[in-house]
Amino acid sequence: MLKCVVYSWEEIYKMCEELGRKIASTGFKPDVIVAIARGGWVPARILCDVLDVRELYSVKAEHWGRVATPGEAKLVQSLNVKLDGKTVLLVDDVTDTGETCLMVKEHLNSLGASEVKIAVLDHKATSKFLPDFFVRKMESWKWIVYPWSYYEDTRDFIEKHTLMHERPEKIQRELKERYDFDVDLRVIEYVVGEYGTKGVGIEEVRRA
Repeated sequence: MLKCVVYSWEEIYKMCEELGRKIASTGFKPDVIVAIARGGWVPARILCDVLDVRELYSVKAEHWGRVATPGEAKLVQSLNVKLDGKTVLLVDDVTDTGETCLMVKEHLNSLGASEVKIAVLDHKATSKFLPDFFVRKMESWKWIVYPWSYYEDTRDFIEKHTLMHERPEKIQRELKERYDFDVDLRVIEYVVGEYGTKGVGIEEVRRA
């Protein structure tokens, strides 16, 4: 069984604080923080607060893969800002393969950054590189459910196993058994109800 790690907002904030203090303790003071969209947005903003950095930018990378599977990384929105001589902190939520961070780091170097360091909340041992800063290391590959993607991951897991037509209670049991993902029933009902706009309503699913 592939187990999920599920974080609360409170846990994420504490991890970001820990990450920021770890960065500060090394003496590294970034001029700019760049978030990798979308997972890096929240950590990057909190790190701006902790490290007192005012310049915050974002690039977008997409993974061509499904939930709980690694996907190929592709830069789809570059940074249209000159970084000549600036120190940059590149932020993402997690390193799965590390391909995204390495790809974006190369992009930032091409914009003239004098130094680019990488910070993530979670570092997986499967990554191709070791980030400069991280909070937690995972020796085995697990899918991480962050609070900013809770609904999205629930939706993707349900679709992956074609469970949209099942009762919400059964879906809840299936996700718990398959992934140790204990999803709030109201979230499942919302996701299934949203799917109902395509022709299957929540009441119809409940009667199935």
